[in-house]
Amino acid sequence: MPVFVALSGVSSNKQGEAGKKGEVKEKKIGKVPYNDISYIPIQGQAAILKPVIDKVAITYVGSPDLGPVLVQNLLQEIEAGGHWKAQPWVNGSVPYKASAQLAIPLSGQTALIQVGPTKKGIAHTLRLEFNPTGLGKSGIAFLKGQLEALVLNGLSFTEVIGNGKVSRLDVAVDIVGVNLADLLVTVSTGGKQHWYISEGGKPETGYFGIKSGDKNAKWKAYNKRQQVKDTSVAPVQPAYGGLSHTRIEYGYAPGKPLSKLLNLTNRFADISVAYPQRPKGVKPYAWTFFIDSCSVRGETQALAMLPDDKIRKSYENALQASHKAFWRPEMIWKSWPRALSASGLL
Repeated sequence: MPVFVALSGVSSNKQGEAGKKGEVKEKKIGKVPYNDISYIPIQGQAAILKPVIDKVAITYVGSPDLGPVLVQNLLQEIEAGGHWKAQPWVNGSVPYKASAQLAIPLSGQTALIQVGPTKKGIAHTLRLEFNPTGLGKSGIAFLKGQLEALVLNGLSFTEVIGNGKVSRLDVAVDIVGVNLADLLVTVSTGGKQHWYISEGGKPETGYFGIKSGDKNAKWKAYNKRQQVKDTSVAPVQPAYGGLSHTRIEYGYAPGKPLSKLLNLTNRFADISVAYPQRPKGVKPYAWTFFIDSCSVRGETQALAMLPDDKIRKSYENALQASHKAFWRPEMIWKSWPRALSASGLL
């Protein structure tokens, strides 16, 4: 029988966000499976969950005869109006002769297959992209059956997963009980950052480590609860009792088979997340302005703008203590082997 941990969520650390004076907000209590938790940074209020694979893309090189047959059969399946639906090439570095999405029953998830790359120098036969965590065991079984049915006795899902190379791997860590707007995110590897702000003035999605554009950002932080609301066709029951739900995500490009990724580098050590606490004696409005300045300019520049050394040191100590207390990448990454195993692909 699964064991759950009850959480209440934290109050906003910004003046004006926690509710008007005298306003009584409905108390939310969320339950998180104990086995999903890496650690609890704020007792009884917030939890950092274990990493999960949010998306994987695999390229596979088959026999010379497989490519033309697979292109032909996939196009026929699309035309017949079966499970595979046409997914025209819109952007990306490699166009394909045939591209289709497979809708996975009951999950709301899809899998993408692209076959017959037309760009010179591209050797793979097919590219497969999906979210193994979202598909679950039954969804992966459905994908396996539909993929292998495209070329009977000529295409093996196990072969594709086992010998294909992972060209993209999105690893996600969820924070339950804290809104993204109340967190500070810093990346040590450089690059630009880009934030999308809601109409109400709250950060909803941030991209970090940008070298050229958002799509090339290695890091992404977003309001997962809001994303589910915005993308769901039908109303969905909010996860974790409706508590705030933030996701931190890193995009790997390992170029190796899944079985070789057990010793993947812990990139969550390159990022730090804090729930910054106001130092004693600091006015709430002053702290709110400072935290907003950190979000826009970065912590170093925000500290540099403070008027005197005593205040600057007090704020700097508060930030350092908040990062240290909240973000523990070594504890998160202990569960990476579990994430690989839980994907259902090995």
